[in-house]
Amino acid sequence: MTLDGGNLRVEERIGHYRLLSRLGTGGMGEVFLAHDEQLDRKVAVKRIRQDSARPDQRERFRREARLAARLNHPAIVHVYDLLSEGDVDHLILEYVEGMTLRALAREGLSVPRVLDLGIQIAKGLQEAHRQGIVHRDLKTENILVTGEGQAKIADFGIAKLMTGEGFDEDGLTRTGAVLGTYRAMSPEQARGEAVDARSDLFSLGVLLYELLTGRSPFEAENGLAMLDRIAHHRQSSVKEVSPAVPDELSRLIEDLLEKEPMLRPRSAGEVVRELTAMAGRQPEETGVSTFLELQPGARAWPSASLREPSPEPQPPRRPRRALFLPAAVAVAGVALVALAALGYFLLPPAEPIYVAVLEPAAKPGGLPGELELLPSAVHAAILRGLIGLEEISPKTSDEVSKVSGSPVQVAKAVGADEVVTSRLECRAEACRIVLNRLRGEDGAVLWADSFEVPTDDFFLIASAVTSQVQRAYQDYPVRRGHLELEVDSDDLKRFTRLRQRFDSRSETDLGPLLAELETIRARRPRFLDAFLLEADIARHRFHHTRNPDELARAFARADEARRLAPQDPQPLFTLVDIALEGRELDRAEAALRELRDVVPGDVRVVEREARLLKARGRVDEAIGLLRSAVRRHPSWKRLATLARMELQNGQVEAARGHLQALLARAPGNVEGLSLLAQLELENGSAAKAAEIYEELVRRSPGLSELSNLSVAYFLLGRYAEAARTLELLVKKEPLHAGYTLNLADAYTLLGEPERASLAYREVVRLAEADPAVGSPELLSWKAQALAHLGRGPEAVAAVQEAARLSPDNAGLVYEAAVVYAVLGETSSALVSAEQALKLGYQPRWFGFPWFDRLRALPEFRRLLASRGAPPAS
Repeated sequence: MTLDGGNLRVEERIGHYRLLSRLGTGGMGEVFLAHDEQLDRKVAVKRIRQDSARPDQRERFRREARLAARLNHPAIVHVYDLLSEGDVDHLILEYVEGMTLRALAREGLSVPRVLDLGIQIAKGLQEAHRQGIVHRDLKTENILVTGEGQAKIADFGIAKLMTGEGFDEDGLTRTGAVLGTYRAMSPEQARGEAVDARSDLFSLGVLLYELLTGRSPFEAENGLAMLDRIAHHRQSSVKEVSPAVPDELSRLIEDLLEKEPMLRPRSAGEVVRELTAMAGRQPEETGVSTFLELQPGARAWPSASLREPSPEPQPPRRPRRALFLPAAVAVAGVALVALAALGYFLLPPAEPIYVAVLEPAAKPGGLPGELELLPSAVHAAILRGLIGLEEISPKTSDEVSKVSGSPVQVAKAVGADEVVTSRLECRAEACRIVLNRLRGEDGAVLWADSFEVPTDDFFLIASAVTSQVQRAYQDYPVRRGHLELEVDSDDLKRFTRLRQRFDSRSETDLGPLLAELETIRARRPRFLDAFLLEADIARHRFHHTRNPDELARAFARADEARRLAPQDPQPLFTLVDIALEGRELDRAEAALRELRDVVPGDVRVVEREARLLKARGRVDEAIGLLRSAVRRHPSWKRLATLARMELQNGQVEAARGHLQALLARAPGNVEGLSLLAQLELENGSAAKAAEIYEELVRRSPGLSELSNLSVAYFLLGRYAEAARTLELLVKKEPLHAGYTLNLADAYTLLGEPERASLAYREVVRLAEADPAVGSPELLSWKAQALAHLGRGPEAVAAVQEAARLSPDNAGLVYEAAVVYAVLGETSSALVSAEQALKLGYQPRWFGFPWFDRLRALPEFRRLLASRGAPPAS
């Protein structure tokens, strides 16, 4: 049999079961949807591939079948058959159409609904325990709920017989081995001790606690800390977290979560009786207002007192290649989770869903007073909700904000699969927030909802928005170890204003922002966003000041953020960016290794890997990696990064093609136009480059646009205009050695040697004081200044080191030619000039006075002519 895209190409039968399609596959096992031709029904077939099955794996596979086949109960997934063909075993399972309880819980469950599900699950446990079987991994992911509301316990992959000994019936699992899921373990299971039915009752208590509060009773920063909490710490009661839960239900869960097994209920049957009695005393369910009223610090979902199931149909999930499959084939999830628990499953990383979040819209006229902060707060809350979900990759605000147009146009520009939009309709005392989840390719509405929040509580607003967004993406699990928002309303409001001030880049002195952030951090030591913003501000200050204290500060805040939320990708991305900025490449590589585990398959990791390769001088590999990223998920930002790297490497036509693709996706994009102007500047028309840059400076006078405009003026012989532009730049960025070098060149070309000499000496000082002094760019700038100052040996040493670090960088090759020409080393200048021309530099770049001696050589004139230079050159 061969497979094609997950479907069978050649019909295959296993006994009287005809395989229809493959639902999943891994290094050891496969799961198929099949048709039972005798009984005319769908079933799931799980098998171990014969080329991978070892004797112990085969025995474990049979063991699961033997245990589960003993159970025949409506609340347990049925095992129908165990067939062997040669040395291959096939487990025939009930095919359940529905969703996991974990996914269902994200919709929000009322108390009566939780009671009903709890009764069913407890009855299933009662039957398993009656047969002498302990599940040992009872959790919401291992409970399937059909469309009719029937709960079914799945995955007996690590179940054991209660024999009274420290071994299970076949010796595969011994006392002392910690098996299961950390958050669902009993204390005795966490300690590796012998377990019995009361261990499952503890796990049932954890499950009910999660359904009623939306969080684990033993949440901790990592697995070991969670095990310690399970074994030694008393949890907050359900009543404390969710006050609307009845006292008697909260007390029962407290009893189930007793550390000592003897203090828990005596049996699952006893739990069934108590839950049934409570259900009989519950009033009929009524609708719940969507005006959310939360206790301080509580989550907006899925507390039974706050949420009701959504009447809206949920959007289908995008097919993917990893363990998480659509809920319609939930029994495949049973088999796949079982395989994963046994170590069978090794699949390639899932391709995440890329989501663009648009800035919230408000009614015409804007929002009065402090309400003007609400759009920014709502936008941040939407992003926070998406970041907290596995397999979701939100696009950065910086990328999305630079694109205008409809949601479909934005999605095309940024390469998003989906778009989230929001609208605020505010009165003095309350705002209605309208959220929409849209498909990127056509703008179709996948999910929509609206709800009201009071305007005087920023924490409540943020919590409500985050929970509603996660409800919109309810099929995506909450990221393990995701840190809740731990800040009060006033500090969240202050933080929102600080972030706005930083994002606007309207303040040159960012010290006051950092001081205010420090105050907020001191009061709210688990407020992750404050750590990340401070790290970003410190990195920004380091970029512009090259002060090593700022780099150390950025690292310190990012490291603290990482300790707070080790499974959150944001601190790791921040660490990588800081390390690349400071050229601490080994540190960047270490953070990237962690990121691959936290966000497998995410193209953002590939981009940073390419930047790391480039920083290590492996430019061709970096470009190849970026091209693969563009093929996977083209976006204007990714195309810009690739085109910039290609330009730096002399691949002009490839860069031009990618820039054309960028501007087709995002017409008028500032960064795309700036790169196109740079291309014209280096390899096209200087006049056209100046025209584009002048327009860009009128629209948004960025530093790079001003810098390159001055270079265009150089090429056009407009040296006075170049000097005025560069004086403005140096005033804005006095520690940037490159801008100071160009200003020194302008003074040289204007015939002002004293001012030029002072500026060249300043370049050397700035380059040597910069923490990134060993970078190829800084070495090259320093070499040019040293050459103009007549310090030849030092200049040659610096330029040769730059060439060694980045041998294929066209700009550095040209600058080497400048150094050798200024020093009068004609032969070396000729070699570097010829190489620069081969890499795409045009003859006009050799028209500056320091190349006069080189242009006097007949062989160089012939070389320029062969590259299209007119005879006058």
